[in-house]
Amino acid sequence: MTSANGAGTSPGADTSSPPEAGSPALLSTRALRLAALLESVPGRTVPLPELWTLWATADPASVARPERRSDLAHAISQLAAAGLVTPSKKQDVAARPHLPVRLTLQAPDPSESAAAVARGIVWRPELSWAIRARLTIGQVEQLRTINSWLRDRGRDGDVVPLRERSLEVLGHEKALDSLLVTTVFGPDRLTLDHLRTFRTHPPLPIVRVGAGQVLLVIENDDTFHSIRTALSEGCGPVGCVAWGAGGAFEASVRSTGDLPGIERVRYFGDLDAAGLRIPRNAAETAAREDLPEVAPAHGLYRALLATAVRQGGQPPVPPDQAPNLTDWLADEILAEQSSDLLQAGIRVPQEALTLTALRSDRSWLHGL
Repeated sequence: MTSANGAGTSPGADTSSPPEAGSPALLSTRALRLAALLESVPGRTVPLPELWTLWATADPASVARPERRSDLAHAISQLAAAGLVTPSKKQDVAARPHLPVRLTLQAPDPSESAAAVARGIVWRPELSWAIRARLTIGQVEQLRTINSWLRDRGRDGDVVPLRERSLEVLGHEKALDSLLVTTVFGPDRLTLDHLRTFRTHPPLPIVRVGAGQVLLVIENDDTFHSIRTALSEGCGPVGCVAWGAGGAFEASVRSTGDLPGIERVRYFGDLDAAGLRIPRNAAETAAREDLPEVAPAHGLYRALLATAVRQGGQPPVPPDQAPNLTDWLADEILAEQSSDLLQAGIRVPQEALTLTALRSDRSWLHGL
């Protein structure tokens, strides 16, 4: 991390900005990290041995420092002054400074504690909403780190993928993944544009088989190979065939917008709860992001149901929940038959539609 004057600073260093006049004393970076860790501790009492473990996480560099005990004592005094903890009167007097043998965590609404901490921070304009938001102390700690990054580096450098930025700013490549699904992110709050980053989407393994305008996505790899082989004998409207890789297609569907000449996406997967949930979610993403429509490959699903294969042992889907999955099939008969299977705890794997069957009756190509 780089300071405003260009000097390098370590991610764990205490580089707190001065608080505004009249604001509460600002917690040091280490104290704020410790407060965030204490927030996730079960129960309200933290004995000193556990506190040392948390301190090693909050300030890893302190393990080798002779002033480690003094640093922890200072952090405890800051947390106590902020009303976040109550140190026990009984002290560990084995060394100086003396430390409380336990901390008692504050009982009231933690969001109020976080708000008090947030009011002691000088926020950049992009994050000024943090003073009024209901946040956890952990979120305040992350936002303050982001605040420093915006001050020092926010307008410099390249726009980079999310996990690269997350590692750079928050010290862990997946930290922003967790923050993205909270109220910290939103149109009037933190955005990916503020962080000069973007979410990547996994690539969709695709094979060009013809000049058609249809991308045919297959859930499982064995059936992908069988359909690719069958398409080599005549591909009809299919231009590309893709392996959806199971649930990965819910994210990789975004790659469909990068394919020249593709106007329609047709999907074929297992007839079970997960196999229907995947394309339903992918279809919602496609509609939301103005991508080619993801619709069912009706001919392949009809051919699959015509096989004799049925597998039991699945958790039955309640009657009121089945339509949420089967309505995506957009065909009354297919939806009804599939709903009956789901409610009975029965599935039909797409591998039941074998290469031999795909070759012997090619009617599944119609209507794509």
